[in-house]
Amino acid sequence: MALLKNMLNNVIIHQQIFIVFSLLILIFNIFLNFINSYLNYLIWVALFFVSTLGVSHGALDGKLIWGGINKNFQRIILFSLYLSLVILGWFLWVSYPAIGLLILLVMSIFHFGNSDLKFLKLSDINIRLSWGFSMTFLPILFKRDIVDSIFYNLIGFNIPDFLIVIIYCILILSIIRLYWNFISNITNSISMVVWFKNKDVLLVLELTSLVALSYFTHPFVWFAIYFCGLHGVRSLIDSNFNWNVDLKWLIVFTLPVLVFIGFTYGRYWNADAYSLIFPILGSLTIAHMFLPSLLKFIRR
Repeated sequence: MALLKNMLNNVIIHQQIFIVFSLLILIFNIFLNFINSYLNYLIWVALFFVSTLGVSHGALDGKLIWGGINKNFQRIILFSLYLSLVILGWFLWVSYPAIGLLILLVMSIFHFGNSDLKFLKLSDINIRLSWGFSMTFLPILFKRDIVDSIFYNLIGFNIPDFLIVIIYCILILSIIRLYWNFISNITNSISMVVWFKNKDVLLVLELTSLVALSYFTHPFVWFAIYFCGLHGVRSLIDSNFNWNVDLKWLIVFTLPVLVFIGFTYGRYWNADAYSLIFPILGSLTIAHMFLPSLLKFIRR
């Protein structure tokens, strides 16, 4: 019980920090035109953080593999299966990029919703799906042309207009559903907790910050802010991350990503500085989401 309360307190502190951070970015941009003036630099900074901090919460899969099983032989089998899924995911992207993108988007909807709102202990899956869908497609709300170009560079053709219309409709309904749920929780709450410690108030501010950022920032910069600043950090909190103990797992799992990007950039991909990161994330996410099932299979 104390552990859950401590995790909730850490999440609330993280919510407060993320909201202040987002507000500072918006203020800098409004008064200094910061994002447009330094966009090329920001994209490279975003790529670095997605490749390190963003990937790092999945890097704790190594810790889970090592600590989840006692026998070294079983650890080797589990790691081999995990690595096989990563390689399989990569070849899927290379051979059928449209299928790879579709799988990544679908996985993101479920993964973002379950992970970001895990601390709420929600029984309503619709709220988790609404959050996951919003976080997956929010950049398209104001920057469709740029998102279209990113998708085109990934799969080699444009997404049909009717699919974009469907995504728009579901996205707007999802955002409305989230606001309705969080605000209803606030108005129905009898808790005397001050507003800046109320998780539903903070969720409203988080969502509003992300919507505002999606209007002012480049979609990949927005993705880095969300994926690293909110999703990645919140996942680390849920994993009880400890710098002294877990730093080695971050280095072991994230260094190969940086080396791979550095080695292949300019040789095999150069349409965008960030094009390669999505196939990498897609490959890693497949293994990341299958790991609990693999653990159960090995333990039998």
